[in-house]
Amino acid sequence: MKYDRKVVRKLKDMKDRYKDSSGIRGNLIIYNVYIRNLDNFELGLTVINPGNINGEYFMTKGHRHKKKSEEIYILRKGKGKLLLEGKKSQIVDMKNGEIYIIPGNSGHRLINTGNKKMEVLTVYNRNAGHDYNFKFRRRVLKKR
Repeated sequence: MKYDRKVVRKLKDMKDRYKDSSGIRGNLIIYNVYIRNLDNFELGLTVINPGNINGEYFMTKGHRHKKKSEEIYILRKGKGKLLLEGKKSQIVDMKNGEIYIIPGNSGHRLINTGNKKMEVLTVYNRNAGHDYNFKFRRRVLKKR
């Protein structure tokens, strides 16, 4: 995909998102986002690497939009979950090719539960804004 900018999220950017990031060496790349500008919208391809931090799967930083605005997710490759949090909390098992519409007022995060890269296509309003300080209550841990 041709893109206008790339966001790289490494462990140092995500340490506060994991329950326990102690003892992990190096600055692993957790995920990349490739963003294409399209008039009033942005198209993103989020690629989350497989792995876990002390039993908690690799995931996106997660956010909520500053302006109430829906977002569209489509799983292209891999295996994972979508965490939605608002008045209720919901964990959705994503299916390849299905369209997921994220409610405009909910926090949302992608979680790679597979052993290959997870790729999710995203479409959102460019002016929605991102609140990355949103606090998620639920976690998805690797079964031992």
